[in-house]
Amino acid sequence: MLNHVNDLQFKAIDTIDLEGPENPYLTSIQDIAFAKDYIFLLDIKQGFLKFDYEGNFVQILGKKGEGPDEYLVPTAIYLGENENVTLVADWDKMVVHSYDLKGNFIASSKKLPGRPISFYKENDKVLVIQEGIESYGKGAQTVLVSFIEPTTLEFKSQETPLYSFYSRFYRVHNFLRAFGQLNDTSLFYFPRVRFEGLTDQKDTIYRMEDDHLVPEYQLDFRNFGKSDTLRIEFTEINDGYASILLGYKKDSYHLMLDLQNRTPKFSTKLPAESYTYEVFPKHLNTDNYFTIIRDMDGDDEKNPKIVVYALTTGTNESR
Repeated sequence: MLNHVNDLQFKAIDTIDLEGPENPYLTSIQDIAFAKDYIFLLDIKQGFLKFDYEGNFVQILGKKGEGPDEYLVPTAIYLGENENVTLVADWDKMVVHSYDLKGNFIASSKKLPGRPISFYKENDKVLVIQEGIESYGKGAQTVLVSFIEPTTLEFKSQETPLYSFYSRFYRVHNFLRAFGQLNDTSLFYFPRVRFEGLTDQKDTIYRMEDDHLVPEYQLDFRNFGKSDTLRIEFTEINDGYASILLGYKKDSYHLMLDLQNRTPKFSTKLPAESYTYEVFPKHLNTDNYFTIIRDMDGDDEKNPKIVVYALTTGTNESR
């Protein structure tokens, strides 16, 4: 895959500068939701924030803390503009908090069976993807799913885990986009955390059928070798493509797979210096993606820029 020819390129079409003088200092942006008039984002230190499209800070929604109406470790946002509601997943408290678009607290859900890591909208249903907790210390990782009603926060959980795998490490909450769609079918990809000496170098992308998974695609990473650990840092499935942020040896790569035609679409070696989850292009809508760009050499910079890209046809070769 690393030698595949690029026939797609990212072309910058818009920039939103978050460097306003009154804006709070952003440490690491974990999730973003784009509304009609505002941008909602989760910052690891600052919490749940609201900006306008000029990059001006508007308000903080809720408050970080251990109180009953506060979030402690927020991991993901769900935006329901039609319902005038935003949801925040709290990994530590194992609940979902809701706010209206003006920032007023509405309610908190009952305790979920697992630690929430992301949301996914499947037709008219909102899914809360969770990390199982009953297997901590035993090496088995589990992924749980609950269906939640955004306005009432009532939820129904599947009786059995959706997915399980073995790993020495606990990094489930690092992966924020386990679900995606292709031709109105939900796909699920949750890469295992790899370690040196792992003999099975394959992963599976599954198709969701009712409340269980059916194998749909197999990804074979064996050509990367076993002496150097392959690290899959982020995955996302949208509009028939699977985007993968992959680390191998000391390099990072962006792989994009064409799921419709079952072929690699392109692979690009990424800049080595300070390449993070923030920088990786994430899906916005149709053929548009966004990324978070920081000036790593700018000592005076407080906040990054949000850059929007269009996915276009190109002829550059991968490196």
